[in-house]
Parts: sequence; C-alpha cells; structure tokens
Amino acid sequence: MPEELRIMAATDRDLRVGCVLLIFGLYICWASFTMPMRGEFIESPGIFPGLMGILLVLFAAILILKALSKGGRLHLTRIFGSTVSIAMSREHRPVILGVILPAIYVFVGIPLIGFYISSALFMTIMFYLFVKKWRRWLLFLPIALGITGILYLTFNKLFQLQIW
Repeated sequence: MPEELRIMAATDRDLRVGCVLLIFGLYICWASFTMPMRGEFIESPGIFPGLMGILLVLFAAILILKALSKGGRLHLTRIFGSTVSIAMSREHRPVILGVILPAIYVFVGIPLIGFYISSALFMTIMFYLFVKKWRRWLLFLPIALGITGILYLTFNKLFQLQIW
C-alpha cells in the first residue's frame, strides 16, 4: 500500500473511532448525571463516571478535529461492508465472542436464571472457548463450579450479602 493511502486509511480510522468514542462519552455523561443524588452534587455516585465521560468526550473531539484537519472522511458504505466482513471472519471470532458472551451473561443470564448459575455457565463456556489446553469438561467444569461456590460462600455466608 502506498504511503499516502496508508496515512489516509489511518486518518479515516481515527475519525471513525473518534465518532464512536464521542457517542459513548455522551452516553456515559447522560447516564451518570441522571443517577439519583445523595446529598451534595460532589458526593453523588455519578460524579466520577460523569467526569470520565466528559474527558472521553473531550479527547474524542480532539481526535475528530485532528482527523478532519488531516483530511479524514467517513465512508459509510465502507463501514457497513467492513463490519460484515469482520463479523464473519474466523480470526476476529474470539474478539466478537469476548464481547457478546459477557453481554449475554449480564443482560440475559443473571436476570433469568440468577447470578450463581449464570456465573458457573459463563465461566464454563469461557474456559471451553478460550483456554485451549483445558478442552476437557472434567477439568474446567469443577473449576467453574468451585469459583462459583467460593463466591457464594464469601458473599452470602461470610459477608451476609444477598447476590441474585
């Protein structure tokens, strides 16, 4: 790839990343500053995430401005095509599963079947998919169940905290 095309591709990538980070930072700001407050504003639980969201928005805006000043462009047709090719490629599958499986665990597993059972299932699946030398159920299933049991004993019995 010629040097100019490589620089333009990096600039376009910076612009896309900056836009995603800007949207993410704005969401973090909105979510943290709409949290219920206790006492003064500075003592509210959303102050730290809100400040981090403001920093994320600031740095994303700087990244976007730098990319635009260097001639970066958003190519929406290329974004969709590259997203589909990344999702279907075998080499990106661990990254995609590393994002999708925790999301399923948090948003589906815990509300439907509870914290402990979904944690044991999640750890078992993650060990099976990502730890290549542990491809035997007899090895990693007891480890996942043991970790879940330790979590249960620590929080429910020792600290007397109910975790669903």
